[in-house]
Amino acid sequence: MNIDQIDAELNKQKPKSISVAAQDGVMGVCLGKDLHARLREHAASERLPMSKIIKTLVEVYLREKYEKF
Repeated sequence: MNIDQIDAELNKQKPKSISVAAQDGVMGVCLGKDLHARLREHAASERLPMSKIIKTLVEVYLREKYEKF
């Protein structure tokens, strides 16, 4: 077997790499300065992570939107 054949075999067996963001559903959200400050203040006063607030809002929105049908 020559080097090119070995490389070809190795390349065939490489699994597709999937980014951590794609695996876990991580995404950036651009809230703007004012909205981010309001969210940060609210999260601190309620002792909740900002990500949990955003996730809950999205879940409730989608549930309410699609349960009406």
